[in-house]
Amino acid sequence: MPNEPTFNQEDTALLEEDVETSEPSDRSSAAPRQEVESYGIHRFSTTTRLIFTFAMVALVTAAIFIAVQIFIAVLQGDILAPESYAGMIIAALLAVIPATLFGLFSARGITLPIAKITDTVNEIKGGGLSARTGLTGYDEIGRLGSTLDEMADTIERNTEYERQITVAVAHELRTPLMAMQANIEAMIDGVIATDAEHLITVNSEVLRLGRLVEAQLKLSRLEARMVEFNPRQLDLSMLITRLISNYTLLVEGSGLVLDFTAEKEVLVYADPDMIRQVAANLISNAIRYTPEGGCIRVFVRRRHQTAELEVADTGIGMDKEDLDAIFEKFHRAESNPNKDTGGLGIGLAIAREIVDIHKGKIEVQSELGLGSSFTLILPLDDK
Repeated sequence: MPNEPTFNQEDTALLEEDVETSEPSDRSSAAPRQEVESYGIHRFSTTTRLIFTFAMVALVTAAIFIAVQIFIAVLQGDILAPESYAGMIIAALLAVIPATLFGLFSARGITLPIAKITDTVNEIKGGGLSARTGLTGYDEIGRLGSTLDEMADTIERNTEYERQITVAVAHELRTPLMAMQANIEAMIDGVIATDAEHLITVNSEVLRLGRLVEAQLKLSRLEARMVEFNPRQLDLSMLITRLISNYTLLVEGSGLVLDFTAEKEVLVYADPDMIRQVAANLISNAIRYTPEGGCIRVFVRRRHQTAELEVADTGIGMDKEDLDAIFEKFHRAESNPNKDTGGLGIGLAIAREIVDIHKGKIEVQSELGLGSSFTLILPLDDK
C-alpha cells in the first residue's frame, strides 16, 4: 500500500492558491450545466425519456407525412377537404399510441438490466462479494453484465486468497515467536541457564523469522512487479554448470548421487540472478527431500522453440492433492514427514512468479514414494 501523502506549509499554501484561482473557472463551467438542467429533462427517469422520444418521433413522422401529402396535392392542383385534414391529424395522433407502447417495452428492456447491474454493484460495495448480475448476451448491456460478474469473481477469489495468506502468515510467524518466548521466559524464571547454547537457540529462531519476513516481502514485490528486471542473452547451460559446482560437496555430504547433463549453448533471454534463484530452489528442494542413497538428475536441453531445465529426484514424492497446491504460499506436502522443519514454504511461489515474469512456465510431475520432477521452460533466444 502506498504511503499517505504529507503536506508541508508550502504545499498547503500552493493548494490554497490553486483553490482560489480555480473558483472563477468552476463558476463559469457551472453555468452551462444549470442551463441544461433548466429544461427539466434530467428530472425524468430513463423510461420516461425513452417513451417521450418514441412519441415525439411518431409525431414528427406523422407531421412530415401530412406535409408531403399536402405538398403533392398542391402540385397536382387538388383541393383537400377539411375532413381529409382532420383524418390525417387523427391518424397522426393515433400513431403516438403504438409508438408510446413500443417505447415502454424498449425502455423496460434497457432499464431493468441496468437496474440489476446497479443493485449488484451496490451489493458488492456493501460487502456482498457473492452478488452477480447473471446477465448474458452479445449486446452492450449483456457484455457489461458478464464483465461485471467476471470482475466480481476475481474480487471474491482475491479476497479469499488474501484471507488465506493472512492466516498462513500468522501461523508461520507464530511458531518462531512462541519458541523464542518460551526460551526467554524459561531463562527469566531460571529454568534454563542464560548461556551461549540457549541464546543460540533463540537466535536461530530470530534468523528464521527474519528469513520468513524477507521471503514474504520479496514475493509480494514479485507479485506487484516491483522488482528490478534486467534480462539479457544468457547461456542457461553455463549458468547451471556453475551453480551445480556449488552443490557438489553438499550432495556428496548428504549421501546422494548427482547426475548433470547439459547441451551446449542453450541461449535464453532472461535475468541471470532470477533464473539462478529458481534453479537453486529446485536443486535445494531435491536435496532436502531425497533420502540418503537417492539420485538427483539435472538436465539442460533444447526442445522445439524452448529451453528446458529439469530437476528430477528419487525422493519422497507427492500425491495429487499436493501437486495441485505445490506453488501456493506456505504449502508443504502432507506426505513430507519433515514438513514442520523444512523450508519456509515460499520458495516455489517465488519461483512461479519469476517464471511468469519471463513469460515461461514451470511444470511438475511426481509420484508418492518414487520422486518428483520439476521442469522450467523458457523461450529460446537464438538471435
